[in-house]
Amino acid sequence: MSIRLALKSVSVNTKIGPAEKKPTTGWKGCTDIDRNPQTEFSGLSERAEKLLGSQESAVLDFKESAAGLSSDDIVAFANSPSGGTVLLGVREKKDERGLQAFEIVGCEIGDKAKLSILGKAASCMPPVEVTVVLENSEGEKPFIRVEIPSGPGKPYCTSGGTYKIRGDARNDPLSPDRLLQVFMEAENDRFVNRFSQVTRDLEQGLMDVKTRLLSEMEEIYGQVDDIKRELKDSER
Repeated sequence: MSIRLALKSVSVNTKIGPAEKKPTTGWKGCTDIDRNPQTEFSGLSERAEKLLGSQESAVLDFKESAAGLSSDDIVAFANSPSGGTVLLGVREKKDERGLQAFEIVGCEIGDKAKLSILGKAASCMPPVEVTVVLENSEGEKPFIRVEIPSGPGKPYCTSGGTYKIRGDARNDPLSPDRLLQVFMEAENDRFVNRFSQVTRDLEQGLMDVKTRLLSEMEEIYGQVDDIKRELKDSER
């Protein structure tokens, strides 16, 4: 009796391609910023109320009018580690104790103002994605909240080639050394993200190979058992 045993060949071909690019949100570090924000509030949003109770800082700036926002402001926040927020239509003042306070004076909130803000952000190199939120839109003094994330494409500059970074309540120029540091930090983040993705892909590929090998080995063992039974039957 001739018995044929056909063993299936097992080929292992683990191919690791370029890391998959995941969409970047651009909100890294801005823990208080909603990733899917509402863009208009008839009154004051909780975030606006919180910001209005704060002082100007590395993550917050006040401008008396919408025209007061410049490309310098946008790149400064985009180059900073945490991004930040600019309130347009809010004026600084001193309280009775001489401490910094604020006063809502309101500003233009129409399409012209919004397009101007978005145009300034788009003129940066590379362009900066900002979120424009209308606050107190049905009140007597509406104003604008502009959320500027820490950008993934650092370093950013204005169309005129000016590099800025947000400091303590001011925009500081980026010196060559600091500019190089910002660039290296951004490259490091991109490398880490890419390496992590490649590692995950490799681990998943190895798990798939292991699962396939176990399945095919079980099939081979089954064939061997069948052969043993046929041999026993033939000897009777």
